[in-house]
Amino acid sequence: PTAASMAAVSSEDEKKGNEGADVAFWLTYWSTFSILFLAMDYLENFLGEIRGFYTTCLCVTVWLFLPIFNGADYVFRKVLVPLTGQHENMILRDVHNVKMVIMESIPEWHRSSVLQRAADVLSKTEAVSRPERAR
Repeated sequence: PTAASMAAVSSEDEKKGNEGADVAFWLTYWSTFSILFLAMDYLENFLGEIRGFYTTCLCVTVWLFLPIFNGADYVFRKVLVPLTGQHENMILRDVHNVKMVIMESIPEWHRSSVLQRAADVLSKTEAVSRPERAR
């Protein structure tokens, strides 16, 4: 379930909309919480007697699921995505989300020029970040 959740979160979906953001948030939370639960279950054998262990676990759980902290997204992007090699999928999902925001916020008559300028900026960025190799 954790792997399926990670794949669902890092994929782009045309139909998601605002509901998709909620689904992505909870899938991200449950993916990170499952990893925390497994780590806590393992560490409990060694650290369970240390004072404050369960309080720390509770605080981390609250940090993960409260949207004000965005902890689940942080752990997902900084820990789980590198472990599973989902960098490219996350970048594509983020680009898709930016495109959807642009499409919603810019008037229809002005969209094509803005999207063209955005494509130009992205292509220039790619050229700068990937210099041609000397032969």
